Amino acid sequence: MKTLQEQVKELLSEIQSDRKYYIKLIHLLKQQHTMIIERKTDAIDELNQHMTTIYNLLAESTKKRMATLKNLCIPPHAEGMRFLFSRLPATHHIQAKALWDDLELRVRECKELNERNAHILTMQQDIVNTILGHEPDPIYQR
Repeated sequence: MKTLQEQVKELLSEIQSDRKYYIKLIHLLKQQHTMIIERKTDAIDELNQHMTTIYNLLAESTKKRMATLKNLCIPPHAEGMRFLFSRLPATHHIQAKALWDDLELRVRECKELNERNAHILTMQQDIVNTILGHEPDPIYQR
């Protein structure tokens, strides 16, 4: 069984890895945006496969982080992370909090970029449907 210190160290290492994945995802979402506008469907398919791999890695990391927090008897959510960081020595607390805050910022940016790309795809689909004279499926209406 890992010590508390080892678990916290591993948790922080995983957060650093997740941050790198989100930075990569931001770059890929920006590429996707350009490809959507330029209608490069083959390139989009390849890019989406790469993004799916990253999403899966992030999902696994999240599960592992939640399990670690539960193992430490800390609620597995953002406030639980902040609680854990508040228990660290001052220098580590500041670094861990900054790392977590940056990760949250990257997550929000990915969400915004993903929503922007989805909006463009929806608009393109609406245009195609209008040109072809198809009525939009009410299931997909917002």
